[in-house]
Amino acid sequence: MELLKKIETIFSESGIPVFGSCAFAPLRPFLIDCRAQQRIPQKAQTVLVALFPYAMEREAYRGGNLSRYASVGDYHDIVPCYLERAVCRLRQSFPDEQFESFTDNSPIPEVRAAALAGLGCVGKNGLLIHETYGSWVFIGEIVSTLSLKAPPHDIRPCLGCGRCLLFCPTGALSAEGIDRTKCMSALTQRKGTLTEEEAALIRRSGCAWGCDICQEVCPMNAHAVIRPLPEFIDTFHPTVVKNSPLEGRAYAWRGRNVIERNLHILHGREGDSND
Repeated sequence: MELLKKIETIFSESGIPVFGSCAFAPLRPFLIDCRAQQRIPQKAQTVLVALFPYAMEREAYRGGNLSRYASVGDYHDIVPCYLERAVCRLRQSFPDEQFESFTDNSPIPEVRAAALAGLGCVGKNGLLIHETYGSWVFIGEIVSTLSLKAPPHDIRPCLGCGRCLLFCPTGALSAEGIDRTKCMSALTQRKGTLTEEEAALIRRSGCAWGCDICQEVCPMNAHAVIRPLPEFIDTFHPTVVKNSPLEGRAYAWRGRNVIERNLHILHGREGDSND
């Protein structure tokens, strides 16, 4: 218990608002095959899971054309800074142990890890839903050789109301699961020329990048506490226009052609995008 308190203090001093832990062993069969897997400590015992809230008040998005996660600075730049601060403190406090941090492009199945760490339930849209911040959180992990003997948590389902399934504009969500190839957010990220039907979906959504519909209709998000990190407040821009700077934004990795194609569609023109 004293060990856990020490780690909680380290996370708090690193500016991380939500933290939990789970054993590494139950995650091993679900590891994602990627290059970053090589960084997992050979004798990994524990996964320390952190959540980073990013949502603003609903009114702040009015008139915008970006999903909420894309309206703030790229979390791939922001979240690792918090995790590395924690890693530095952890290495100082536990010099005989190993600690490696991961964000998004991670071998750790982050939603499963967060659920096993007791940080929330899992919605039918596959997202973690935290009891305070809802699903409006980014997830980061620190894998360690430190043995915390964390109490196990079951992976809990959401309320099961089915509103996300009902309102999904593309039918990507169903009782059978998630068809990520149909996901509206994935559609806005797809390269090349879209069909008339696909373009119409983007036009109706009003979104140049991403989709928040399944989260907006979720009753478990209705009373989510709005307490974004300072960096997300400072970088908040809910609208993208032609020739907007891409640096530091979550959609920069896809290049300018895709985002400008979507803007053309939103403005009433089909708009092609070359690779």
